Amino acid sequence: MVNRIHVAGLQLDHFWHCFGTERHRAELPLVLQMLKTSRTNVLPVNTHRLDATRDPDALEHGFAGATYAEIGRHVDLDGYVTMLNINLRTSTAAAVEAAKTAFDMTGERVLKLEVLDDRLRRSNDADVIAAARELMAWEPSLVVLPLLANDPESAKKAYDAGCPLLRVMGSAISSGTGIGDRAAFEEICALPVPVVLDGGIGEAAHIHTAAQSGAVGALVNSVLFDSGRDTIEVMKELRAAADAAFAA
Repeated sequence: MVNRIHVAGLQLDHFWHCFGTERHRAELPLVLQMLKTSRTNVLPVNTHRLDATRDPDALEHGFAGATYAEIGRHVDLDGYVTMLNINLRTSTAAAVEAAKTAFDMTGERVLKLEVLDDRLRRSNDADVIAAARELMAWEPSLVVLPLLANDPESAKKAYDAGCPLLRVMGSAISSGTGIGDRAAFEEICALPVPVVLDGGIGEAAHIHTAAQSGAVGALVNSVLFDSGRDTIEVMKELRAAADAAFAA
């Protein structure tokens, strides 16, 4: 039996994942298979195509056009916690604009918020914390879950800002190198807020290290595609690792 993460009245699975990258575009059949295999109740919806349009079809899972509405025709979404994935933004202003637009369109209040560097591999912590503060002031019902570098000072600022869960990068996006500075990660996990490892996971052992360090969950994406192995087989392996690492 796997524990749930309790955040802002929500019960979240300990294993989260996205549905591909610009380099690895998962078509609808693979997206559906990934969702079935992962058994998660966390469902990120990308917003990177909302800059110039309010078309609901711009809300997609991954990068191959599998939209939220289309998924709903195949899967009962009532048991899922939908997260608006404010992804691929590189400034506070752009992230805030996308989040406000997506919230106005959908009414979904959980924001998986990130502001990245120009290479889209590392968090710009100052900007994402500023975006989180602005969004929570604009709409207090929002549940803002920021992506941060493995930096205790940034984590403390995000916690003080009122973020109820922190997503912390062990290392750069797509690096597959795990938690580069375990002492810093453990210091963050000692804060009175749940921490999810999100960034740099390259193998099952990295999930176990996160749990041993005090994290309550893990998010995977690039590792599902970068190993050269079958995506679903990698998903099964990492799901099993999360079940073992975060079990009661």
